[in-house]
Amino acid sequence: MTPGVALVAAGILQAVLYLLFVRFIDLYEREALRYVVPVFVWGFTVAAVASLFFNTLSTITLSEVASAEAAQFLTAVFVAPFVEEITKGLAVLTVFVVAYLAARRRGVNEFSGIMDGIVYGSAVGFGFSIAEDLLYYAQAGPETFVVRRVFGGFAHAAFTSLIGVGLGLVTWVSSYFLKFLLPVLGLGGAIFLHGFFNLIASLFGPLAYVLLFFVLLLYAVLIIVWLWVERRVIREELRDEVGDSVTQEEYEILPTYFRRTAYYTRLLFTGRLRAWRRAHLVHSAAIDLAFTKRLERISYAGPQAFRLQYLRERIGELRSEENAEYAPLRS
Repeated sequence: MTPGVALVAAGILQAVLYLLFVRFIDLYEREALRYVVPVFVWGFTVAAVASLFFNTLSTITLSEVASAEAAQFLTAVFVAPFVEEITKGLAVLTVFVVAYLAARRRGVNEFSGIMDGIVYGSAVGFGFSIAEDLLYYAQAGPETFVVRRVFGGFAHAAFTSLIGVGLGLVTWVSSYFLKFLLPVLGLGGAIFLHGFFNLIASLFGPLAYVLLFFVLLLYAVLIIVWLWVERRVIREELRDEVGDSVTQEEYEILPTYFRRTAYYTRLLFTGRLRAWRRAHLVHSAAIDLAFTKRLERISYAGPQAFRLQYLRERIGELRSEENAEYAPLRS
């Protein structure tokens, strides 16, 4: 393997690991890879190709009335943020619309909340960034590629995650005005942040990466706060399910990721593989039940009611299987 190929492979692997990391910190309802991967591919292909076309067209058009340097500057600061965030945002919007239609029909919402928005926004951003950096590699060489990968690998993910956050909050508010306003603010925020980053990069170079560092710190705070919100929802919504759908022990460990993980670890180390698998299924259904109960009070009341019934029956079936399995041991 040549050094160039190894470098490109390392860059692609880095983007994939970044994506898996962001998905991992979605502690309570991780998005299925069958939904996340196509969004990543969209960023790497459709969004990258469309943005390259329109950005190049903008640079050529502006160079007719300004110098080449001015045309590149204007495109980077005022055109590229609009083009790139819209082309990336289309993937996030598509997932949201599909999830919305599924929720209206079946009560299952795969796109709800800030963390879901960050995951899908990051997925398309990581795909786009590696495609863009490969283009810079071809134009400016491996040094530029390495600098962009090391310091700017999260940039496009941070921009487009604002679109995802705006869409993710739609199902958490009841006001139709907010349901319209939040996605618009998300898109506007993504375009502004992208444009401001490009402006700083064009005028001050590496200082843009300092800006990106503080943006990522704000995202870290936002994620921590949102995980606290989800933990509170799980605790409040499952309180009246104790004794029916969940046991007291489960109620105590479900809102806390690390206590659940410790419980799963004990089952694995004691060789109780079936119990470990069943616990995962029961706990996943119980967390889904908590979030579904909350969504039922805001929208899709009919489908959510059917979903609640299904989840309670599913948990009951898993309990029955467990009781049947260990019944001979109790006799």
